[in-house]
Amino acid sequence: MKKCYLITGASSGIGYQISADLLAQGHVVVGVSRNVSDKVRQLENDYPDDFFFQEKDLSVDIDSLSKWVVKLSKEFGKFSGFIHSAGMQQILPLKVNTHKHMLEVFNLNLFAGLALAKGITDRRVKAESSVSVVFISSVASVMGAPGLINYSASKASINGAMRSMAIELAPLGVRVNSVLPGFVETEMMGKWSDVYTREYIDQNHSRCPLGIGGVDDISNMVLFLLSDKAKWITGAEFKVDGGFSLGDLR
Repeated sequence: MKKCYLITGASSGIGYQISADLLAQGHVVVGVSRNVSDKVRQLENDYPDDFFFQEKDLSVDIDSLSKWVVKLSKEFGKFSGFIHSAGMQQILPLKVNTHKHMLEVFNLNLFAGLALAKGITDRRVKAESSVSVVFISSVASVMGAPGLINYSASKASINGAMRSMAIELAPLGVRVNSVLPGFVETEMMGKWSDVYTREYIDQNHSRCPLGIGGVDDISNMVLFLLSDKAKWITGAEFKVDGGFSLGDLR
């Protein structure tokens, strides 16, 4: 049965892959991102009746996002799921950290996601059948790394909020889970190429028992959580990291 999903961060990386995979399954996707990419244009060409892109900065006027979702549902139909994949990574040592830097990360990674989830669970918006909300967190939420204080804190906050939401929203037929990707090669690495050097990537590959993953590995887990096969799963964190978080020190 064709369902409608709202996906943030749809222009690249994990968000794009989830969008493409859901469209390939015959579903409708409302994709959101701050910028339009060539990949987005290709999806619009390939799925003109099922893919609807919204260019929007989710870190601005966050309190209005829940009402915006209501507007989207009137235009595209009620939503069966929401995936918050939009996020920013900030590599910054504590000694130069500021409240402004903290808010930049939290506004997009956490606060925007919560506001959109509020809209998705509105009775005017959510589908009559069960609804699945999936937050893309990170293994950085449970493992430390220098320079990732704000990023790690925002992702850990997602996991905490997810658990409380899962309890609160269960009576409404809404399941809430988070996926914690490990080291996955995405476009974000290009932005931080001075950090994610080839040598650094190779080192992390050796630290992953199953090697570095791809965006399809994350998408596969998300699609499972959106499906009826996961109808008895809520409030859970799923590490999809090739065993990286096991801390193999061989």
